[in-house]
Amino acid sequence: MRDNKDILQQYVSDMVSLDKHILEAVERQLEDQRLGSFPEARQVVSRIKQMLDSHLSGLKGELKSLGGEESGPVKEAVSAVAGVAAGLYDKVRHDPVSKMLRDDYTALSLAAISYTMLHTTALALKHQSIAELGLRGLRDVTPLIVDISQVIPGLVIKDLEDEQVLLDRAVGQEAVRKTQQAWSADHIK
Repeated sequence: MRDNKDILQQYVSDMVSLDKHILEAVERQLEDQRLGSFPEARQVVSRIKQMLDSHLSGLKGELKSLGGEESGPVKEAVSAVAGVAAGLYDKVRHDPVSKMLRDDYTALSLAAISYTMLHTTALALKHQSIAELGLRGLRDVTPLIVDISQVIPGLVIKDLEDEQVLLDRAVGQEAVRKTQQAWSADHIK
């Protein structure tokens, strides 16, 4: 039977690996010249990077206090697979900015549920500082997911304009409004 410390080391180490892989993808995106043409998208991606840098610092500190290591070959392999969701496969793609942010949305959704699991595990094992770190991670990630969902409709409209198809350019705000309503509690009731 494993002890609490081993379990917490695993969860924190997994979170470090996941955040590192997301950060790698985000850093590549920030180097992409296309992102510069979309200030709102660039701002969101920059905020994601800042958040990840902060989270990694806190996670690494907790991992060190537990006596754990950042990663091993197995964790790296698992994280590499998870990294596909984080947009790591963008090395071989040249998709538009909308798809970059779609990948970020997917990666941040994985991070959100992972932070939920970290928070719950730490609460159950009575480790308050890691529980707080997990909750802070979740609280930091969720607004960025919402921000991406608000930026995406405009990016999709721009992608369609680049395809030179006949379209209604005015639907961007309607799409934002309707997609945000879909996530609201009023819609669920």
